[in-house]
Amino acid sequence: MCGRYGRYSAAEAYAGIIDAMVSKRLDDTPSYNRPPGTFQLVGLLNPDNGEAALGPAWWGFIPNWAIDTKLSPINARSETAADKKLFAKAFERQRCLVAADYWIEWQRGERGKQPFAIRPSEAEPFFFAGIWSKAAKLPDDHPASGEVTFAILTGEPNDDIAHIHNRQPQALTAEASRAWIDPDTGPAHLSEILFDGRYSSYESWPIDKRVGKPSEDDAKIVERIVAN
Repeated sequence: MCGRYGRYSAAEAYAGIIDAMVSKRLDDTPSYNRPPGTFQLVGLLNPDNGEAALGPAWWGFIPNWAIDTKLSPINARSETAADKKLFAKAFERQRCLVAADYWIEWQRGERGKQPFAIRPSEAEPFFFAGIWSKAAKLPDDHPASGEVTFAILTGEPNDDIAHIHNRQPQALTAEASRAWIDPDTGPAHLSEILFDGRYSSYESWPIDKRVGKPSEDDAKIVERIVAN
């Protein structure tokens, strides 16, 4: 599960990873506590010219036939996405990359839940594997109407963070990120990318519980604390 993440690195840092153009529509303000139901930085291939582009997309996968947001999952299980009717087309043809610097998971314990920030040990900007759909039939007054929407793919957790949560977003290396959105990548290789192209080690640290409120959004929110 990934229900919150942070991105403070500039869009140009991610553009360099996949040789992408950056949309002028993008709000590149750093945010340390990004919630679903908001526009976030996503990379995908432009179907018109085949070039990679980075721009805003709505976090919450809205099928192109949906007339409301009752069905708008923020995550999709990578083990079953290719077989689920809701995700199958997107998994095969509409793959995207979600720019991040870390994500946040809550660990359950005897004293309640404790949030942790998690990132690849390399501590550099990276992408989550995602899938996208255009919200073609939402009412005009919805902010995501006519916009690209997305879900983050999740998988089994790496051994070094399995004690925190039983799922993790599929955090891809630079090489795997480029392969993930390559239209020439066949269905048989997609699962291989998610397995072999994921970062192999991660670091994590406990952070302030106020991260549970989306309105709390500052750099101090992800500073290491002494967990209770």
